[in-house]
Amino acid sequence: MAAKEEQGVSAQAMLRLGLGVFFTMNVMVFTMALWSEDLYPVNSFTNPLAVTLRGVFRWATFLFALPVLYLLGGPIAQGVGQSLKRRVLTTDLLILAGIIAAYCYSIVSVLRGTGHVYFEVGAMVMVFVSIGRWLEAKGKHRAGTSLDKLIQLLPEKVRKKVPYGEFQQINRNEIRTGDIVRVLPGERFPVDGIVTCGRALVDEQIVTGESVQAVKSPGSPVYAGTLNFDGDITIEVTASDGKETLSRIIDMVRLARAAKGRHERLADRVAFFFIPLVCFIAVTAGWWHATESGINQGILTALSVVLIACPCALGMATPMAVWAALGRAAQAGLLFRSGVVLEKMAELQFACFDKTGTLTTGVPSNCHLIIASGIDQSQILAVALTLTSGSNHILSREIAGFVSKHSPGLTQLSSSPIESWPGQGLSCQTAELGTAFLGSQSFFEERNFVTHPELACRLQHYPLHQQIYVGWDGSTKGVFLMAEQFRPEVVQALEECRRLGLEIHLLSGDLQQRVIPIGNLLGIHSRGSLLPADKAITLENLKKSGRVAMIGDGLNDAPALATADVGVALGCGADVSRDAAGVCLLSDDLRRFPWAVGLARDTLKVVRQNLFWAFIYNACGIGLAVCGRLNPIWAALAMALSSILVIGNSLRLGRYPDLPELPDAPSVEKVAQSTTTIANTSTRPRAEFAGVSL
Repeated sequence: MAAKEEQGVSAQAMLRLGLGVFFTMNVMVFTMALWSEDLYPVNSFTNPLAVTLRGVFRWATFLFALPVLYLLGGPIAQGVGQSLKRRVLTTDLLILAGIIAAYCYSIVSVLRGTGHVYFEVGAMVMVFVSIGRWLEAKGKHRAGTSLDKLIQLLPEKVRKKVPYGEFQQINRNEIRTGDIVRVLPGERFPVDGIVTCGRALVDEQIVTGESVQAVKSPGSPVYAGTLNFDGDITIEVTASDGKETLSRIIDMVRLARAAKGRHERLADRVAFFFIPLVCFIAVTAGWWHATESGINQGILTALSVVLIACPCALGMATPMAVWAALGRAAQAGLLFRSGVVLEKMAELQFACFDKTGTLTTGVPSNCHLIIASGIDQSQILAVALTLTSGSNHILSREIAGFVSKHSPGLTQLSSSPIESWPGQGLSCQTAELGTAFLGSQSFFEERNFVTHPELACRLQHYPLHQQIYVGWDGSTKGVFLMAEQFRPEVVQALEECRRLGLEIHLLSGDLQQRVIPIGNLLGIHSRGSLLPADKAITLENLKKSGRVAMIGDGLNDAPALATADVGVALGCGADVSRDAAGVCLLSDDLRRFPWAVGLARDTLKVVRQNLFWAFIYNACGIGLAVCGRLNPIWAALAMALSSILVIGNSLRLGRYPDLPELPDAPSVEKVAQSTTTIANTSTRPRAEFAGVSL
């Protein structure tokens, strides 16, 4: 219901903005006709018809400007009123003061039938301000909608254990800590808990971000939203509805997004001093000129000060540069949540990457086989082909593909039906070899399989690989090795990050013993076995030393993306990650991140140039207005020229160069070689590089 109400409010705001733009265009048309008096000789307008038309045009601008004041000025005035109730001064107050000054002076000119009108100044200011507010509101609405959809992953009904050992379906919100809940294969866990009975393979990618499924047995923790693949298990609830992992992730995202940006607070502090100062100057200058040259000149001078101080160029100095940069970024496949995010990105000092799905593709690949001495490889491949025929697991499919590639004509062994051991492996009874097994190291250790020392020694050289054992007769005959493939642009992306002076970290939910070798291989700081909350805490500590960016793709990265100064989500990420992040890469090209940092830094340079000009313009303009040497019509013209200068300077960002073509996927050896070269040229402290031969 709340989402529908927000959509209605957004549609109403869009309607008000559209009508406001329509009426403003009419105001501009009639105002341009009135400006002709300043361009042609005075005697050209002495004709009675010309005089009458000018009077009609004055009233037309007045009539068309009133709806703009109601449609677009009303929300601004309402916001100023709420700020004043909280005893807070914002730049909206000065904008509103300039609008009121322009309207009041113009209304008096229309009623008197003489003098200039400045309805177009106030109308255009309101249009620009309203467009910015609408875009901001639209982004907040999208973020809230994705977060609301996330909770729908949890099942509405839960099987709760009742007296006499039976299970009864009840609503999820009725579950309490300590209850016993049953979860069947193919269902998501409704709450957090501890496994009390059963064994299952669980997809925890929604929490840990890892593509490899986790084995859950009695005593293992499970998290709400994760998927039970193949086991009938019962759990004891440790966190009930509203307090489980998924809800905590959503709450962390919302709290982090609600924080007010540094630039926004700085603008409020500037407004606190600037607004009273302008008002004081306007009143003082008006009073002085009124005593020297009459009340009319005093009013004209005071209004000129307020008009020239109306922050048009100053107000557009940052937005125009940011909007131009946002447009260029969108062309390149990047979406920024707001201009504040762009400004923060320009100040980054740390870049933290997730592993699975970010630096790597997230899918096991590069399968190959190592065998014990004296074992026939074709025999191992036949056993593997037989066992994997009874499973659709991603690792089984990869092994089956490896066998088909290296032995196309190989046939399966005669065997009994394949038996699946959830979260462990596969087994079957063969006529030639007896009982054969395929599975994890722990699966083989539980059955007291012996691994030849030579084979065990060779396996120590493959810390980055997933190891799948195959054997029979109580001994391991061979091991299939699979590793996630690096994204093809990883080396270039990390090199660009170092060139920009960024210190790089790897934060992953994967096991520490897998993460550390990858960090060493890439020459970056690395930490593993991190839950979403742990990543957020790590980022908070880094933020004490400078601006931090977090780059990830999974739902588990959402709290970290929201906690970081700048969160960057890959296009393959979950919806909540996109909305928790300040930046979304529509593609999976990691080089877009350093490219965006470069664009942000160039944008900040343009913003500073625009602000310098705007401050010079305001300072000189206010000085001339105070001296009574600036007519409001020239103030409006100066305002237009300064705006054109700011816009032209900002549009240069639209020509920011694009990236070259994506390179081919590098081998591990190339990654190690390239990283060694990068390590020798890096200027920031980082972990010692240790090459790992695969």
